[in-house]
Amino acid sequence: MASKATASTAEKPIEEAVDEAAIEQGLEFDTTRGLTADNLIKDYVIASVAASIVPVAFLDIAAVIGIQLRMIQKLSQLYGKPFSERLGRKAIYALAGGVLGYGAGYVVAASATKMIPGIGWMVGMVSLPVVVGASTYAVGRSIMQHYENGGTLRNFSAGKMRAFYKEQFEKGKDLARKTKAAAKAESVAEEAAS
Repeated sequence: MASKATASTAEKPIEEAVDEAAIEQGLEFDTTRGLTADNLIKDYVIASVAASIVPVAFLDIAAVIGIQLRMIQKLSQLYGKPFSERLGRKAIYALAGGVLGYGAGYVVAASATKMIPGIGWMVGMVSLPVVVGASTYAVGRSIMQHYENGGTLRNFSAGKMRAFYKEQFEKGKDLARKTKAAAKAESVAEEAAS
């Protein structure tokens, strides 16, 4: 009996700390589902950063959009919400284009530079992974926030989420930079081992 009381007392501060951190970020969620969603989003950020490294112009953008759609589909399943590819695309385009109008143009331009022989691929690699990683993070967090508040893709309003998306985009840049650095370090280690 004493061990059960001690175990539940030890677990409670962790759950409260997680909930407090979520509330500070503007989220109120079931701890387990929220942490699962957070980890899911981070996995898709990694996938987006990796897809942006594809040396073929515009294939990288198509891959990132596909990755973001899959992330929304998985979040929809996690929250028990209906998923529609059409509504998912609409949410992605509205968030990325409406908040960062220049950002969508930048992504297209950075991808297009990959067509320039030699230096073009390197120019695209400088910041494209950070932008698409941050965008994926912000899209995921925005959908998560909307679902936490009881919404669905059908009633998703990018206008109401713009400030939140922009804030999450800035946080996502840090995560994407770390992901890009880790991928580069792993690549160097693989080359050294060869």
